[in-house]
Amino acid sequence: MKKYIKQLYLYNKKKLKIVFAGTPNFAYIHLKKLIKEQYKIITVITKPDQPAGRGLNIQKSPVKILAEKNKIPILQPSNLTNKNIVKIIKKLKADIIIVIAYGIIIPKKILNIFPLGGINIHPSLLPKWRGPAPIQWAILKGDKKTGITIIQMNEFIDKGKIICVFKCKIKKKDTNGTLYKKLSIIGKKALIYILNKLLFLKKMTNEKQNIKKQKYAKKFKKTDGKINWNDEAEKIERQIKALQPWPGSYFKIKNKIIKIWKAKASKYNSDKKIEPGKIILINKNEIHVQTKKDVIIITELQFPGYKITAIKKIQKENKRLFEKYFQINYKIKKK
Repeated sequence: MKKYIKQLYLYNKKKLKIVFAGTPNFAYIHLKKLIKEQYKIITVITKPDQPAGRGLNIQKSPVKILAEKNKIPILQPSNLTNKNIVKIIKKLKADIIIVIAYGIIIPKKILNIFPLGGINIHPSLLPKWRGPAPIQWAILKGDKKTGITIIQMNEFIDKGKIICVFKCKIKKKDTNGTLYKKLSIIGKKALIYILNKLLFLKKMTNEKQNIKKQKYAKKFKKTDGKINWNDEAEKIERQIKALQPWPGSYFKIKNKIIKIWKAKASKYNSDKKIEPGKIILINKNEIHVQTKKDVIIITELQFPGYKITAIKKIQKENKRLFEKYFQINYKIKKK
C-alpha cells in the first residue's frame, strides 16, 4: 500500500504543472525548494529588471537569475492586464500559480485560467500585516508572534481565504534579518506540505479572513529610519531591529548620518530632567542616549564610509574617528 501511495504521489507530482510568480530573495528561496523537490515549473513570472545600487545599473531579480540557471522560461510583464500576456498564460495550460512576493497585482482573469487557482505564501498571521513589509511591522509594533499564512488567492492583495497557518514566536533578540530567515524555513516546509496535500485532495479547505482584524504593512522609506529621541527607548529599540538591514536606523551629527546596528533599551532613573537626545554616558563598550523614557544603549555603529563596528573596537582601533563625532558633540541632533 505504501509503495502504491508513493507511486501515485510521484505520478501526480510530475503531472502538476506550476507557474511560479515572485521577485525578491524570499521568493527565490521558495522557488529553489520547488526545483530541489523536482516539481514541474513550466514558467516563472517576475518583475521587469530594475535599476539598483549607487550606479543604478539594471539588475535581474533573484528569481530570474535562478530561473535562467535552471533553464525555466521567464515572463517579465510590467502588468498582467495586457491581452497578449493573458493569451500567453492561457497557452501554458498550467494547473496552478504559486505567488510569493511578486510585487504586481494579479487580476481575477489571470487567476481564473488555472484549474486549481492560485496560492500565496505570506509571512504574517493574516489578516494582520497585509502588504509588502509584514516582518518589519510585526517587530516594530512589538508583536509576540508571527508566522506563515497560505491563502487561496483572489483579486485583492492578501485577502484570499486562509488555507493554513504556521506560527512562529518573535524573540526579544529577533531582527528583521533573523525573523526573515526563520520564516523562510517555515515557508518552504509549508509550501511543500500544502502541495503534497493538493496532489491527493485536489481541493483545499479554507476559511474567510476576519477583515475587522486586518492591518496593512506599508513599505518603508529611507527617511523612516531616522530616530526620534522623543520616542520611548523600547520603541526605538524595536525600530532598530525592524529596519535592519534596510533602510537602517540612524541619527545625525554634523549633518553626517550615523547608523545604529545594535542597541537595547534600559531603565534609567534620574532626579534631573534630561533632554531626549542627550548623551549621558560614553564608556569603552557603549554609548547611552536619553530618550523620552529610559535610555538607549548603543553597542554597534556604522560611521559614514566605514563598516559596521562595535563601539569597543572603534575606540580601540580608531579613537580619532570616535572622538571626531562624540568627544566634541555630546548632543545628538533631534528629528
